[in-house]
Amino acid sequence: MLTVVFDAGPLITACKIEVQGKPVVDYLLSGSCIVVAPSVEQEVAVLGARYPDGVVAGERVAEGLIRVVPIASRKWARHVANYNLGKGEKDSIILCDQVEDVEALVTDDYLAFVVAIRLGLKAWMLPDLVVQMTERKSLTVAVAESILSSISSRYRVGVIEHSLERLKEVKENA
Repeated sequence: MLTVVFDAGPLITACKIEVQGKPVVDYLLSGSCIVVAPSVEQEVAVLGARYPDGVVAGERVAEGLIRVVPIASRKWARHVANYNLGKGEKDSIILCDQVEDVEALVTDDYLAFVVAIRLGLKAWMLPDLVVQMTERKSLTVAVAESILSSISSRYRVGVIEHSLERLKEVKENA
């Protein structure tokens, strides 16, 4: 199973948007282990509890489907501190170093994406995760296309179009 660390932005999107009456996060959880830092849980599920996406996130955390992992090591804290990232972005990047078998950081924050790459991490946006899960047969192409269509308002056109092209390649290679 694919293990990914989520920042708050993509977690909110995945909990807010539904495909076929089901939150996108539930499709993602069918083939991935989503890990978040306590600060991300606080931002999304606790402070956001009055919003439907916060409720969905809180339920998935309570059910143990989304793992909340405390920051135990601050290996990159000094490096990350000077980038002026939010607490959730910083903690998500730092968490990537301590969770075993993390495939990527999933973030929608441009600066967090750049910092992660500079630290040698793999960084994906939510559409990249959808494509990766389709390549690994955790999502069907049809479901992936529906997810990309549903989340398209949260991304620049080029991000979604690129992801759809990658899905075409997955379909052709199947």
